Amino acid sequence: MKKILSLLLAVCIIASLLAACGGSSNPADSNQAQASTDKYRSFYQVWIGSFCDSDGDKTGDLPGLISKLDYINDGDPNKGDDLGADGIWLSPMMPSTTYHKYNVRDYYNIDPQFGTLDDFDKLIEECHSRGVHVIIDLVLNHSGGDHEFFLKACDELREGKEDGYARYYNFSKTQDLTYQHAVTGSDYYYQGDFWDQMPDWNLSFEGTREYFEDVTKFWLDRGVDGFRLDAVKYFQDKNTDAEEFLGWFCDMARGYNPDVYVVGEDWDDAGNVYDMYESGVDSLFNFKFANSGGEFMVASHSMTADALKKLKKYDDNIKKRSENAINANFLTNHDMVRVANIVDEDDNKMAAALYMLAPGNSFTYNGEEIGIEAAMTSSDAYYRTAMIWDNENLPDITVEGIKAEENALGGVEQQLKDDHSLLSTYRRLIKLRLQNPEIARGDIEEVLNLGDSNVGGMIINDDGSRVVVIHNTTQEAKELTIDMIDNPEIRGWTYADLAAEPIKDEPKLSSTALTLPARTSIVLKEVK
Repeated sequence: MKKILSLLLAVCIIASLLAACGGSSNPADSNQAQASTDKYRSFYQVWIGSFCDSDGDKTGDLPGLISKLDYINDGDPNKGDDLGADGIWLSPMMPSTTYHKYNVRDYYNIDPQFGTLDDFDKLIEECHSRGVHVIIDLVLNHSGGDHEFFLKACDELREGKEDGYARYYNFSKTQDLTYQHAVTGSDYYYQGDFWDQMPDWNLSFEGTREYFEDVTKFWLDRGVDGFRLDAVKYFQDKNTDAEEFLGWFCDMARGYNPDVYVVGEDWDDAGNVYDMYESGVDSLFNFKFANSGGEFMVASHSMTADALKKLKKYDDNIKKRSENAINANFLTNHDMVRVANIVDEDDNKMAAALYMLAPGNSFTYNGEEIGIEAAMTSSDAYYRTAMIWDNENLPDITVEGIKAEENALGGVEQQLKDDHSLLSTYRRLIKLRLQNPEIARGDIEEVLNLGDSNVGGMIINDDGSRVVVIHNTTQEAKELTIDMIDNPEIRGWTYADLAAEPIKDEPKLSSTALTLPARTSIVLKEVK
């Protein structure tokens, strides 16, 4: 009997020890993480209207988001079932006639569908208590067609008055490719590049800039940490130089908060994006590497080394334009088909490792971390459907009439229980970023030649502190020589091979010899 009790006690002790260290030999599960205190963040993009509904009206809202903050970040980077993201990008939330809210009627309020300013203030308080920064989507290229200034401008133009509110927008008596939309009851036309209910602001007019300065101060005073600027490419028109206006905005915002973070949306060619960095903006989204056919997606299963060479070139070029530039890497966003529609779960994990373990800030669109798939690819609304918290209890949220569907990989509830789920991979990757701050903050010193085009590696150097990131996207283990840094130490890894469960093969490092299993990404650090 005593032997049985002793055996049971030993089993319990071993079990408790395994639980204490996460039940894994992966250093990423046990190393201490460092909470970010600067602009370098792992951002989580929240589409408010489909994230979490608190009041049963089938639309997500700010109180619903607040109720899920512990999932995004519970305030402790070293424990819990949270994702670990330390930044949130909120989709447009200001009053508007559309579900997407990109045609703003009032820049000083919250759309009633989403809540109140008091709800927003509570959100900021809760986020900051967790060390999470919040950036909001700010639409400066155009307003809604029902904005007070535009309605007054049209009324004045019908009376032939051009020197009042008409100065806030771009009007002309000549209809052409720029001035396409007619002002009813007048002989004037106005610029609206996206839609007749999205009239373009005249960004060169001092009055417009004074208005946006007041708007910016309003949200900064409420605790906002930065802005995602919509459609910065379209700031360029007959009257306005886009780079100059973007520079003006950044300088103005920094006058109120020197640490404000500004990231711009510019779908333009890389060369034009490089030039836009000369404005001094912190970041511009790296569209070249995102979406179907983007470098990260392709590199998840082929030509990995080539993609890292292109990434170094891209990073070098933006730093030449602005020494403080921060790359903004992502896979998809609310305007793109879901990652799960493009690649399978295996490649999804590899693609996640490729962009999360690259210098700069990472942006993860909500639902991407659990592999939500768009039911159809015929409209943007299908890319913005409900977040799946539990596959066995689907939310009642609808987006333009589109209901939630069961997620093939399971909801958050299901994936948190699986250490090899896509969600677990994202959690581990974000933790690796926090454990190794060089990844986000460093420069790509060298892209490594590892003898296989589908094995990509790079040295990232942050003021003399160096890490090596290697991705083996092949279906076989690789024997690699690691002699590019002194005293390499394994900091952690992630697997993408679905067939390796339970996983028996782990990376092995002996002096300069590294055995890297198939479909594995690893972080090594130079120990001085």
